[in-house]
Amino acid sequence: TGATVDRISHDEDGFHLSLEDSDPITAEQLLVASGRRVDLADLGIDTVGLDPAARSLTVDDRMRAGEGLWAVGDVTGHGAFTHIATYQATIAVRDILGTPGPGAEYDAVPRVTFTDPEIGAVGLTEAQARERGLAVRTGLAQVPSSARGWIHKAGNDGLIKLVVDADTGLLVGATSAGPTGGEVLGALAVAVHGRVPVERLRHMIYAYPTFHRGIEDALRDLDARAGSESG
Repeated sequence: TGATVDRISHDEDGFHLSLEDSDPITAEQLLVASGRRVDLADLGIDTVGLDPAARSLTVDDRMRAGEGLWAVGDVTGHGAFTHIATYQATIAVRDILGTPGPGAEYDAVPRVTFTDPEIGAVGLTEAQARERGLAVRTGLAQVPSSARGWIHKAGNDGLIKLVVDADTGLLVGATSAGPTGGEVLGALAVAVHGRVPVERLRHMIYAYPTFHRGIEDALRDLDARAGSESG
């Protein structure tokens, strides 16, 4: 939002935020979702020709940052996620040992925010897909309208959104928000990573009454929107 917080205090009325260029804010809860900046200054990377003032190290698909130098994790700029770091570490170790294997790919990086409801996403957002010039189609399902959402009752807010490249028929991105939204994301991440055609997903059997059946509902919405657009 571009707002700078000058001071935070707490009392029986909640959290009080003093903002630099705006009116103060009071809220019952405060979520701190700050990250850390990479600091390469003390690593001596200038001795191997790299910029110590850089915010990330450029690596190839084998995690090589230079001759005899590998980098993994946040410092590579591919996402501040533990699962990215462990994925890259596996590739780096394999390369160091000379073991054959595929290089790094980042088309299907899953990311989950463990709020309530959980919010998970993989691949491209609708906006990112359009920026790349893809012929975008989307499908949307509301978790409360699903059988499991109805069973869950209170706290069932959420959705499943699919982003499809109409030219290739492939799922290029998805969002899953709701109870266990991060778990539902697993199936969507497999589909994006495996380049599974949407046509195959349409004919998959989804266990009843799991939250995963919302994927089937989103696919129906995808088809309905396509029909209305062609009509």
